[in-house]
Amino acid sequence: MTAKLVEFKREGWRDAAKTLRKIADELDAGVHPECTLGALTLMGPKGEVTVFGLGPKCDDLQCLGAMRLGEQKLIDVLLDGGEG
Repeated sequence: MTAKLVEFKREGWRDAAKTLRKIADELDAGVHPECTLGALTLMGPKGEVTVFGLGPKCDDLQCLGAMRLGEQKLIDVLLDGGEG
């Protein structure tokens, strides 16, 4: 299994809706492989958490696994000091 970390330039990544639209546009354009499973966590200004699972292989356990893989990917990138 491989994971690709996509970096968003500081100018645009702070706008959540714009960033999500960019990801969707890139998926539609074939920039990224077809998404069979995705997990997305949003956190509001008061700490409220909303979680979304998506894709044809989406179920609770699969989404939890995707979250953990994403967490490990971010940790690896932070420890390596660059792209993973």
